[in-house]
Amino acid sequence: MKAIILAAGKGSRISDKIDGIPKSILKLDNGMPMIRREVINMLDRDIMPVVCVGYKKELIQEALDGLDVKYYDNPFYSITNNIVSLWFARDEFDGKDDILLTSADLYYPAGFLDMCNKSEEKLSMTVDSSRIKTGDFYFSVKQGFIQEYGPDISLDKRSYEYMGLTKIAGSFTLYVKSKIVEYIETGKFGKYFEDMIISINMNERIPINFIDVKGNFWREFDFYEDYLTILDYEREENK
Repeated sequence: MKAIILAAGKGSRISDKIDGIPKSILKLDNGMPMIRREVINMLDRDIMPVVCVGYKKELIQEALDGLDVKYYDNPFYSITNNIVSLWFARDEFDGKDDILLTSADLYYPAGFLDMCNKSEEKLSMTVDSSRIKTGDFYFSVKQGFIQEYGPDISLDKRSYEYMGLTKIAGSFTLYVKSKIVEYIETGKFGKYFEDMIISINMNERIPINFIDVKGNFWREFDFYEDYLTILDYEREENK
C-alpha cells in the first residue's frame, strides 16, 4: 500500500500562533515532528509514504530527513485545495497498489493504518460514531451510502464524524485517477478529495466501507488548542 500525505497547505487557522511554520512539523512531547511520526508509522508497516508539499516545503523535507519518502510539489497551494495536489501525484494511481489518502494534520494511533490495510472494499473511510455531538464534519449513512454530509447535519441524522483516512483499493485507483483528472479539466481547483469520494459514493453508487474508530484518541489539529490537547494526551500516555 502507498499512502499519499497531503501537506501542501499553509494552515491559516493556526499559522499565526506557530510563527508561520507548517503545522505538520509541530513537535510532540518527545520532540518528534508530527509528520515524522506519521511517516515512521507507515514505514514500520511497509507502506510507502508519498508526501504532497507546497507551503515551506523545505521545512517539511527537513522534518523527514533520512526517511524513505517520495515528494510531489503543488506550486499552486495558496489558491487551490488538495484535489490539485492529488493531480500532481496522479501517476501513483497505477491500478495495482492500494492507496491511502490522508493529511499531515492528523494525529491518530498507528493501528488505524492496520484497520485500513485489512479492508478489501473499493472505498473505505475512517469515521467515529462516538463524536457525533462534538465533531465538525458529519456523515449520515445508510447501508454504505452517504445520505447527507457536512457540519450542519441535525443531530438525529448524524451517523459518524469523518476521521480523515480514505483507502482506495488498487483495482479501483485508475478510476479514481480519471475522476481527479476530470475535476482538474473542469476547473474544480477548489475542491477537496473528499468531495470527489463522496460524489462517487452518492452519485455513482459505489459503496463505502465505513471503518468506525470509536473509543480511540485522535485529533485533526486545525487550531492551536487541538495541538495542546495532543500534547496533554502524549504526556499522560508517557507517564
